[in-house]
Amino acid sequence: MVALKPQTALGGFALVTLLLVGAAVGRVLGVSFGEALYLTGVLLVILGWLGNRVMLRYCANPSKDRGA
Repeated sequence: MVALKPQTALGGFALVTLLLVGAAVGRVLGVSFGEALYLTGVLLVILGWLGNRVMLRYCANPSKDRGA
């Protein structure tokens, strides 16, 4: 059996936890479980994409305020 690296296991746990929390919040708001799970997945993908864009823009434009 192949063992997972700790960061992979922690990331998987965090992803499953976020999906279930989003589904629970969606159920409280009156959305079906499947729709809440889908919307949570879409929201996580959008947040990941936006975070990636910000990091790429931050790394592409070095500022003289950061020091060297």
